[in-house]
Amino acid sequence: MTSSPAQTAPPLPVRFDLLANVSHAISTRLGGASPAPYHSLNLGVSTGDDEHNVLTNRERFFSHLNLALDDVMTARLTHGSAVSVFAREANDQPVRYVPVREGSKRWEGAFHSDAMISNVSGLHAMFTFADCVPLAFFDRKTGAVGGAHAGWRGTAQAMGPQVVRAMTRHFGSDPRDIVAGIGPSIGPCCYSVGREVADRFSSLGTEAVLEPRGSELYLDLWTTNQRQLVASGLTSDSIEISRICTSCHVDTFFSHRAEGGRTGRFGLCIGIPAR
Repeated sequence: MTSSPAQTAPPLPVRFDLLANVSHAISTRLGGASPAPYHSLNLGVSTGDDEHNVLTNRERFFSHLNLALDDVMTARLTHGSAVSVFAREANDQPVRYVPVREGSKRWEGAFHSDAMISNVSGLHAMFTFADCVPLAFFDRKTGAVGGAHAGWRGTAQAMGPQVVRAMTRHFGSDPRDIVAGIGPSIGPCCYSVGREVADRFSSLGTEAVLEPRGSELYLDLWTTNQRQLVASGLTSDSIEISRICTSCHVDTFFSHRAEGGRTGRFGLCIGIPAR
């Protein structure tokens, strides 16, 4: 059987112009080894995809940053608001070596949270997505970086500001020196939510950007995260939004909503290059 063009086309990572001096990239679903419904550059081992396919895909993606498979630790997502801190001065780091998936003979470096910050050269982290919001951070003065996974739950818990506060507390960052990228995710065009989502934001004291359309509510995760970051001290011109809806563009990105929950994961990889 011959491969489809989507499986053989080279991956085209998304990058933020504001983070041009940072080692980072967001993968698409193009150029991988996985068959349907995970076609083709699926980076998520939590899916039903074959582990060998996923690791092959990760190698292909990481090669765009001149990284090997073992150079990148992966986030084991908790849908909480904790931020893992990787600091040069720390004797103990939150990375642990665990099987890639239950029963696997291959192990990987992982951390258990939906966000991380780092000032350690040579350290890279990856988060995986299929509609949730990738957030990337760079302190132009200290050189520290951050990354986060912000679905509606993480956004309701103000994940972006949590990262900014952690960078300020641990690395002495001034929010005015931080630039941030808001990556491809489900857009306000497609993200209808129930009243319980709006109520969750209210109960946590966070404000959601919601638009009623008839009997439905649509959540704008892009603007909600942008406003949270501005409120945490970033300037409006230091935030770059991809404005790519994953649900509208399932030819290029994985979408849990548009594909009925059975799909792959794309990834954000970010870190500080080894010196």
